[in-house]
Amino acid sequence: MRLVLRGVGFVIGAWAATLVIGLLTDIFPWFWLPVAMGALIWVISRTQPWLKTTPIASLFAGAVATGTTFTYCLSTKPIGARFGSLAFSGPALFVLGLIFGVVMVLFLGRGFANRSSAPLTKWLVVPVVAGCMVGYLSGGIGGANHMHGFMTSMFHITQEQAEVVVRWLRKTIHFTAYGLVGYSLFRAAIAGKTPRINAVIFALLTVLCLASFDEIRQTTAPNRSGSPWDVMLDLSGAASFALIGALTIASAPRKRSVA
Repeated sequence: MRLVLRGVGFVIGAWAATLVIGLLTDIFPWFWLPVAMGALIWVISRTQPWLKTTPIASLFAGAVATGTTFTYCLSTKPIGARFGSLAFSGPALFVLGLIFGVVMVLFLGRGFANRSSAPLTKWLVVPVVAGCMVGYLSGGIGGANHMHGFMTSMFHITQEQAEVVVRWLRKTIHFTAYGLVGYSLFRAAIAGKTPRINAVIFALLTVLCLASFDEIRQTTAPNRSGSPWDVMLDLSGAASFALIGALTIASAPRKRSVA
């Protein structure tokens, strides 16, 4: 119980510190997005009996929140230039990176040191990494305009053709990437010996938080446009991969015990 309380206290302190840093810079009011996403994932984690009894429930949510916050702020400041009206100072980025590093070390250390949580931790690392990638690429840096130029120069196609190719390519990447995240979350829940239906629900709720943050963040970038349809696409990918995992586990032949 003490370890759980310490983990909760540390995560709350980390969120508070990052929020104060955000208030002292120009990136508010959108700074609340990764913090709110992390809080929602924490609530989801604490409602999972198989996860809340381990020492990593709060640390998992904290790793996602602080990692996404760090890369979110990192993406608002291209090297040597301000990105729109957003900028983050070097010392602030250092503090955020340090907070994320400490939370990640605690998450991995506590997760793999405990026999019951080790099988969960190896799967939960995937959504943490995905959160960092979403935090960085959901802004202007991840816009499609960079891919258009690459397609036209590499394959010698017109701008209109490049836009069609890039559109479908990005949709495929979204579906597959969030599918892999959903599958990893599902496998983590299964490793915690939870029923398959509960594992699927946990995966979809967590992916919903990540996908919603992704699309809302895109609306803040001048060269991006978030869409609820993309959230549904991401959820479809997560549901498809999780269901494949559920069917695979259900159909796996059981080993006969040798008398």
